[in-house]
Amino acid sequence: MTDVPAIIPAPQQCDLGEGRTRLDPEALRGLARELAPWAPRAARLASEIAPDTEPETAPDTAPGASSPAITARLDRALPAEGYSLDLSPESWTLTAADEPGAYWAVQTLRQVVARGSVPTLRLTDAPSHPIRGLMLDVARHFFGVADIERAIDLASRYKLNQVHLHLTDDQGWRLEIENRPLLTERASTNDVDGGAGGFLTLADYAHLQDYAEARHVVVVPEVDVPGHTHAAQVAHPEISPDGAAREPYAGIEVGFSSLHLTSEATWAWLEDVVGTLARHTRGPRIHLGGDEVLTLQRAEYHAFLERLGELVARHGKQLVLWQEAAEATLPAGTLLQYWTHEIDASALGEVARTRDVGFIASPAKHTYLDLKYDEGFPLGQTWAGTVEVRDAYDWEPVGALPGVPAESIHGVEACLWTETLRTWEDVATMLLPRLPAVASAAWGSPRDWEAFRSALQAHAHTWRAAGLPFYASPQIDW
Repeated sequence: MTDVPAIIPAPQQCDLGEGRTRLDPEALRGLARELAPWAPRAARLASEIAPDTEPETAPDTAPGASSPAITARLDRALPAEGYSLDLSPESWTLTAADEPGAYWAVQTLRQVVARGSVPTLRLTDAPSHPIRGLMLDVARHFFGVADIERAIDLASRYKLNQVHLHLTDDQGWRLEIENRPLLTERASTNDVDGGAGGFLTLADYAHLQDYAEARHVVVVPEVDVPGHTHAAQVAHPEISPDGAAREPYAGIEVGFSSLHLTSEATWAWLEDVVGTLARHTRGPRIHLGGDEVLTLQRAEYHAFLERLGELVARHGKQLVLWQEAAEATLPAGTLLQYWTHEIDASALGEVARTRDVGFIASPAKHTYLDLKYDEGFPLGQTWAGTVEVRDAYDWEPVGALPGVPAESIHGVEACLWTETLRTWEDVATMLLPRLPAVASAAWGSPRDWEAFRSALQAHAHTWRAAGLPFYASPQIDW
């Protein structure tokens, strides 16, 4: 794989021909016209990147601008989201299984023509996992619409198709909920530092879904229950176990809060919360947390989750929970997100074999991009160690969940918690260059560390041009 161009995630197969040809940006506009009838989002992307591909002179580049014949076609016999590209000086042929496949093909083309010339190549590609995600915590520190759009752009550029927003936690509540104005009036005006906080209106949420859909990304909202609920109880003390008033919390401790699991007030509140999420979320899934509830007995926790699953099913959505929920009886099709090695993955394998649930792989030692790059790095935490670029790249989802059948692993998600991250620059620095590494595992790319290191160098050129901060890891020859 060392001869493959700087494509991230690396394609499943790529055969290079001889040399490169100077790019005529009109070829991208021609491709956009071919795609428009059946893949309009891919067509938009091709049109957008055309002005950014001014040719550069290179020693191995043939003189003159290429004017290839352009073909873009649909072939539903290909794997879902799969595509092929055949590029030569005479012709470009893009073939895709579906609209997402066409979009990912153009993202690949964007990378191979980034320096204004076109390699002669033939490649075929398709993802190994249907869910490839990035989770952004906007509860500990609030990040608004513009920053979430930037995160969506990065996710889509590396063929991630899901952005999971962690919208609530002990420190703040970040989404407007119908019939519950106190959640945004009282529970959103704080963050982990005691700062001003903020929240998304339902109009903001609709806009973000529009923005994501245009990039073949689905938005998955997370409201974390029954733990991580102190902020909700600031607004609604009646849903707490003792009903007592609470002050906003600034800190990073976890596990101390819980809802009153059986009160009518709690379930009326949950009806409003889940109902709002279900009505305003266009994708099939909503995430309801379920993690780090350290004050509850197992039986009452499981009973709560089972009732919660029934509520979600009644609203027509698929439930996602963190891995702690594995022992509960959950609706068919529930996804469990594996995050910590502290829980025996072999037990999760038994769950996968005997129940109709799937798994998302987010092992902290590889995908928690809020962990420090090294012990001396100024941002992030070290509770699960440190995560350098190679740690984020050089792993396999099946190996990370021993005992869980490969067919039960539906996806991979990178997670970015924001206890120590206050600005978009902080977020970008923690994502780059590790997000492309996790995206490679999520896509199921053939692993070649040396080729990936080389590809990152080329991608750093585009990050600099876009003003994106990134960490210059000593593992990469920048």
